[in-house]
Amino acid sequence: KMHKLKLIDYDIQKNIFNILLFLWVISIPFKNALFQISLVSIILFFLIYIIKNKDYNYFKMLLYKYKDLLVLSILLLLCMTISNYINYINDISNKKGWIDQINYLYRYIFIFIILIYFYSKNFFSEKTLIFFILIALSIQAFDGVFQSIFGHDLFKNIIGSFTLGLTGATSNRNTFGFFMGLGVVITAFLISKNTIYKKQNFILIFLFILFIYCTLFSYTRTTWLSLSIVFLLYVILNLKDIKLKYIIYFLIFLFILCLLFFNINTLNRRFTLFLEGYSSNRYEIWLHALKLIEQKLIFGWGLDSWKIVGLKSYSGTHNSILEILLYLGVFGLVIYTVLVYFILKEIYFYKQLTLAYIFVFLLISTQFGESITSGKTFLSTSVIFMFFVFRRRVKE
Repeated sequence: KMHKLKLIDYDIQKNIFNILLFLWVISIPFKNALFQISLVSIILFFLIYIIKNKDYNYFKMLLYKYKDLLVLSILLLLCMTISNYINYINDISNKKGWIDQINYLYRYIFIFIILIYFYSKNFFSEKTLIFFILIALSIQAFDGVFQSIFGHDLFKNIIGSFTLGLTGATSNRNTFGFFMGLGVVITAFLISKNTIYKKQNFILIFLFILFIYCTLFSYTRTTWLSLSIVFLLYVILNLKDIKLKYIIYFLIFLFILCLLFFNINTLNRRFTLFLEGYSSNRYEIWLHALKLIEQKLIFGWGLDSWKIVGLKSYSGTHNSILEILLYLGVFGLVIYTVLVYFILKEIYFYKQLTLAYIFVFLLISTQFGESITSGKTFLSTSVIFMFFVFRRRVKE
């Protein structure tokens, strides 16, 4: 009876965690109150679970498995503290830098540890998390289609159209385009594996087309570039294995794209700007950032300092390398470079080629827009990506 009660208790706890995980994943693009509530709930659930079960020794052993990432996280937080402190006492940085550091700790580092911990306890599987991700992306995609028909989205009544660009419920067409591009990459590689049932394959193909549609009409040129490089890389690495039917599918797809570009003026104009390399004043932003970086090369200006010392008309540096150098200096850049090395090493060691393509997509996205130190949506997405990269160690 005691054994049965433990099993029932385990199932209840497992179901509660999966509900919280699901709510967190689907709320990431929204960045709403549900995102914050689900995030805090996951952390509280973890603390209650580990205290209740007195699972301290196991947790220590699990952390030891990830000691390289743990040391790197401590160094990163130390770097943030030094950068924030140096500038705070000089009255250059604001309190928001300290808030960003605290957020970085509990929103991303803690959540990564929690995901690894409960994965090791068999609370959820890779397929479960992929399923949650596809639901989250599908909600945004259907909302984007709704917006393209009715001129506003379903959840927040955000104005959007073929002329303005689709935003879904993300409030920003670049953020929406980023998620839809991510959906394109995920569904494309799930389809290419051919390890799923035909019914599931049909659903994935439908979602793939839906994500392509939303990606196109978000007019997000960074996502267009990221996807182009990812699929070009895939073709180069798999040239010998590409079948004739895939070439035919690609030519049909290319023909449809050409028809769209020639018949929809807004799409044609955005694509022309994309080919011409129009940067939306990013060159001006980057030059200004470089001048600031030269002044404080070692530890930077502190987190969120762009709002004080940067160009007020623009939200950030729009380049992850410049952002790290501006906020954390060379010290911070070295830490992030080591992290990239760890990711690539893990991907290569476990032959996780699909994750390599997703990594390329994420990396290119950060070179033109996504914030790598404070972007809620991007960093939460990166945590999930990191989980998939480093989850294999658990099975050892």
